[in-house]
Amino acid sequence: MITRRTKLNLHRVARVLLLPFLLLPVARLSASAGDNWSFDVTPYLWVAGIQAETSLPDMPPSTPPEAARFDTRISGGAMLAAQAHYRSVGLFVDFAWLQLDSAASHPVPAFSRGNLKSDFIHSTVALSYRLPLEGKFHAELLAGARLWYVSEDLKYQDGVLPGFHVSGDQTWVDPVFGADLSYDLSRRWSLVTRGTAGGAGSGLGWEVMGGVSYRFSDLCSTTFGYRYLHEDYEQNHFSINTDIQGFILGVGFHF
Repeated sequence: MITRRTKLNLHRVARVLLLPFLLLPVARLSASAGDNWSFDVTPYLWVAGIQAETSLPDMPPSTPPEAARFDTRISGGAMLAAQAHYRSVGLFVDFAWLQLDSAASHPVPAFSRGNLKSDFIHSTVALSYRLPLEGKFHAELLAGARLWYVSEDLKYQDGVLPGFHVSGDQTWVDPVFGADLSYDLSRRWSLVTRGTAGGAGSGLGWEVMGGVSYRFSDLCSTTFGYRYLHEDYEQNHFSINTDIQGFILGVGFHF
């Protein structure tokens, strides 16, 4: 079992996770789509702490438990949410990629050095339906699928024990259901929350986000909140139990 804890370098995190802002086209979508259509694109920054336990197939049985504890930093990432609506029906997409670089905190005396490189891709695609509510409260139901891709590459150099190199990756898709809720505090301010949960043979996964949104104009808004994600998966001698949580900041563009 590999256990890791994350040390966050906020300056580096900001540089790598703000990449979607630099890639976002600034041109407005064509107005020919008509009033029935609307589009929302939201690059976001998630300053997250990660706690994860993973196991890889073909791990040497002689590996001592103390050699499997790692300090982790985020070395790359990109995050983007988008939604298209036709009247009350919509399509919601959320994509998050994190690349982690981990160093064994206590490799001695068993090994001279240990390193674990990981890639996490977490993506949700869901159909949505706006409930016909009036007033300040708004609700939208979500139903779709969540995709996970996890890749691990573990390498230990010779010490008292001979070094080894193992790697593994796993991809799985689970159905998810959820809701997107908001409450208007004023013309510009609103409370927002979104939650999804799902799972099948892989286990249980869920996430929740809550925060506050400020609308600068009809075309632009910002959201600040907190997001918590949990995933527990075990199959084909590969397992991961992870909790990812932290503050989230997004800038939304509405067309």
